[in-house]
Amino acid sequence: MDEKFLESNVPYAVGQNIKRIRLLKGLSQENLANALDKSTNFISLVENGKTGISIPTLIGFCKELGVDANTILSGIVPVPETNVDTFIIQSLNLFDEKDKAMVTDLITYIVNSKN
Repeated sequence: MDEKFLESNVPYAVGQNIKRIRLLKGLSQENLANALDKSTNFISLVENGKTGISIPTLIGFCKELGVDANTILSGIVPVPETNVDTFIIQSLNLFDEKDKAMVTDLITYIVNSKN
């Protein structure tokens, strides 16, 4: 998505990032709502950019989704360029155990093919 669009539509960008992370983590809106002591309707409003969130709520999302604020604010707040190793490590933090097992299998395959 266009970064300028995201910068001008902060609630939408934040909501889309939260939704993407939630889905990667395999959580339903209801699971996330319960963990945050919020309503499912609130989660839906946030994910669709219909409402913004406070700093304490942002912190709650970060804790429950297991990510830092940069991940939720991706596309809004410029972050320094990261190298490939950092990108891979940060990406792994978004994966559940099944995804990590697939990545491990892929890495093993690549390493073995080099021999």
